[in-house]
Amino acid sequence: MSETQMINTESNGDGSVESDRRLHILVLTDRDWTHPQGGGTGTHLHENVRRWTKWGHRVTMVAGGYPGSVAREQHGNLEIRRSGSRATVFPRTILRGQRALPADIDVTIEIVNGITFLTPLWLRTPRVALVHHVHKEHYVREMGQVGRVAAAALETLPLKALYRDTRFVTVSDSTASEVAELGVPRNRISVAHNGVDTDLFVPGIRSDLPTLLYLGRLKRYKRIEMLLAAVERMPGVRLDIAGDGDHRPDIEREIADRGLSDRVVLHGFVGEEEKLRLLQSAWLNVTASSVEGWSLVALEAAACGTPTVAMAVGGLREAVVHDSTGLLADTPEQLADAIQGLVADSAGRLMMGRAAQARAEEFSWNGSARLLLNILQEEAGGLPVGSLTSQRQV
Repeated sequence: MSETQMINTESNGDGSVESDRRLHILVLTDRDWTHPQGGGTGTHLHENVRRWTKWGHRVTMVAGGYPGSVAREQHGNLEIRRSGSRATVFPRTILRGQRALPADIDVTIEIVNGITFLTPLWLRTPRVALVHHVHKEHYVREMGQVGRVAAAALETLPLKALYRDTRFVTVSDSTASEVAELGVPRNRISVAHNGVDTDLFVPGIRSDLPTLLYLGRLKRYKRIEMLLAAVERMPGVRLDIAGDGDHRPDIEREIADRGLSDRVVLHGFVGEEEKLRLLQSAWLNVTASSVEGWSLVALEAAACGTPTVAMAVGGLREAVVHDSTGLLADTPEQLADAIQGLVADSAGRLMMGRAAQARAEEFSWNGSARLLLNILQEEAGGLPVGSLTSQRQV
C-alpha cells in the first residue's frame, strides 16, 4: 500500500482529536458539497469539514455560488460564504483580498481544482493546498489545443512559480507524483486517501439483469462513449448512467446512434438514497475516465460489494487492486473485454466483490480528517513538516 502520513496525537473513540488548540480554518474552493457539480470533491470536503466542526474547530468557507444558492449560511461552527460562480469566485476572492476575510483565521486550506486562488500573492495566513488531481490533461481533453494554454495559465505556471514552498495534500500517490513534477519537494506533499462510510455503503439487493453502473459527471474526459461501445457488443446488458454535465447532449446522441436507447438509462443527478440503490444493484461499477485523482465512487462501490472495471489511469490504479477488487485496462478493447468477461463470470464477480468490500473497511473518513487536521495544526503552529506525524505503511 502507499506511504502516507498518519496522526501521532491522541484520538477519542468517536474519532475526535485531543488538541491543545482549536483552529479557525479558512477553506477556499470553487464549489462546496451543495453545488450541483460537487461530485467526489464536494463529498471529500464535506466529510472532512463536518468532522472538524464536530471536534470543536471553526470553519469559514469561501466558495462559488450556483442558481438557488444563498450568499451566506451559518451552521454552528461552519460559515459558508458564496460569491459569484465556479469561475468568478477566483477573481472576486483575489480582488477582495485579506481584508474581506475574518481577522482571526489560523490556517487556510486551498482546494486547487484546476485553477488556483494565487494565495501566495495576497494571503498572509499559513496555507495548505489540497489537490485531487492535476488538470493539465483534463483541460486538453475538454478544450483541445486551447486547453493547453488554459492549463498553463490557470494551473501549471502558478503552481510552478508561486507554490513550490507550499505544503500540499493529495488523495493518491499518483497525484503526489504529478505535483512533484511541478517542482514541489516530495517531502512537502502528504497523501490522505479518501474514506468511505461503511455503515451507509453496504451490500444490498443485486439486480437480476446484468447491469453496469457509471456514476459521475458527464464530461468529455470521462469517455462514456467507450462504455457505450462495450455495452453495444453485449446483448442483454443494461447500463445505468447517473450524473449530469455539459456532455449529456453528445451522450444522448451517441446512445441513439448506437441503438441503445432500450438498454442505457440516463438517470441525471441522483440523491444519496438512489445512489446507494444503484451501487448495490449493479453487477459492476465501470468507468473509462482518462483522469482521476482517486475515484471515490470506486471505494463506495467496493463497500457495497460491487467490483470496479476501469482504465488504468491516475489514482484508479490505487483505488482498484487489479485482479482482486476489480480489473484495470490499458486500451478500450481491454476495457470491453474485461467488462464482458466479468459479467459472464459470476464466481469471479462474487470473489472480487468480497475482496473489494474487505478492502473498503481499511479507509475511514475519520482517519482522513484526522490526518488533514494534523497537517493544518502543523502549519498553523509554524512547526516543521512531520513534527506531529509519523510515517507508516497503510
